[in-house]
Amino acid sequence: MLGAHRADVATAVVGELREVLLAPLGGRIVAKLADIVIVFLPVYIVVAVAVPDSFLTVLLATQVVLVVYETVLVAKTGATPGKRLARVKVVRVATGRPPGFTHAFIRAISSVPANLVPAVSALFDESTYRGGHDRLAGTVVIAA
Repeated sequence: MLGAHRADVATAVVGELREVLLAPLGGRIVAKLADIVIVFLPVYIVVAVAVPDSFLTVLLATQVVLVVYETVLVAKTGATPGKRLARVKVVRVATGRPPGFTHAFIRAISSVPANLVPAVSALFDESTYRGGHDRLAGTVVIAA
């Protein structure tokens, strides 16, 4: 039963009726941020040299690399370097084992919209890179 709770700890039964602790939100955030940094910096450097001033190209290239990175690493071990740092891993609910290629790919590709949410609105106004939050507040970010 996924998401079952004891008094202070979220747990789930995975695999052969084994109860495990669910990763805390903080650990998930640390893992995601670490993985984004690990992937984004090299991609940004390569793309910035190849296609200067292309926010969209950097964004799309980062998402492609993130999908490959997450799929390959999570498929076999259930963890990326960021997940290892945060001491969390991904397992199949049915088995308690790493997800394998198909499930890791489905997980990685379906996370792309969530990865893009903060940046998607900036794509609609490339002249100022104003996101939805800037337009709603009537603001723009400038150099100091």
